[in-house]
Amino acid sequence: MSATAAWIAAARARESARPDALFCDPFAAALAGERGLAILARSEAASGAENRFLPIRTRHFDDVLLQAVHAADVRQVVLLGAGFDARAFRLTLPKGTTVFEIDRPEVLAEKARTLADVPPRCVRRTVAADLTACWQPALQAAGFDPKAPAVWLAEGLLYYLSEPSVRALLCDAASLSTRGSRFLADVFGTGLRGLPATRTSAFCTDDPAGLFTAAGWTPSRVSWPGAPDASYGRLPTRDLPPSADLTLRAYLLTAIR
Repeated sequence: MSATAAWIAAARARESARPDALFCDPFAAALAGERGLAILARSEAASGAENRFLPIRTRHFDDVLLQAVHAADVRQVVLLGAGFDARAFRLTLPKGTTVFEIDRPEVLAEKARTLADVPPRCVRRTVAADLTACWQPALQAAGFDPKAPAVWLAEGLLYYLSEPSVRALLCDAASLSTRGSRFLADVFGTGLRGLPATRTSAFCTDDPAGLFTAAGWTPSRVSWPGAPDASYGRLPTRDLPPSADLTLRAYLLTAIR
C-alpha cells in the first residue's frame, strides 16, 4: 500500500469529521487505515503543526474540477497518480462523465479491495501504469478520447517526480488534449528544498506558469493557500504574497489548452 496515499487519505478523513469540513469524503477513513493515521501523526509531530494545506488543496481542486465539468461540458477526468482519491465515489458529476484513475497496480488493487462494495457515481476506469514511463497507450486503451476535452488532475504528484519526468508528463498530457482541456496541479517553490524534512529529489519551481507554458499549456489561474479563492476561512487572506515568502509558496495552478 502506498504510504503517501494513506497519509493523504488520513488528512481527508480528519477534515471530513470536522463540523466545518471543507468537503466530505466518507471513504477516506477506511482507505487511510491505522497506517495512514500513524503517518499523518508522525509528519505533523516532525513539523510541529497541523498540515492546513492538504484540505485547502483538496477543496480548491474539487471546486475547479466541478466548475469545469458543469460549465465547460467536459466529460473526461484523468486523475494522475490517483492514489486513494475518492472523487469518482463522492462528487456529483454530470451524466456521462468518465473518471480515469492512473496509478501503480498495487495502489489500485488496495483501493479496489477497500471500496469493493461501494459503487462509483460515474463511469470509472482504472489504468495501471507508471507515469514515469509510457502510460498514454494504456489510458487510450481504457477508453480515453483525445478528441474530447478532459480535466487532468495531478494533486500531490509532481513533488515526487524528477524535473524531466514532470516536464514529460505535462507534454504528454498536452499531446492528448484538445481545445477546452484543463490541467490542475500543485507545485512548490524552491525554498522548500531547504527545509529539514524535504526529500532531496523533490520537484520544485518558482515559475509554475513558465513550467506549464513550456509544455504547451496556457496558465489561466495561479493561486496559493491564503489567496482569496483558496482560503475558505482557514488562513489569513492575502491578495499578493509577500516577496520574502515566494520560494516557500505552494502554488495551485489551472492551465488550459
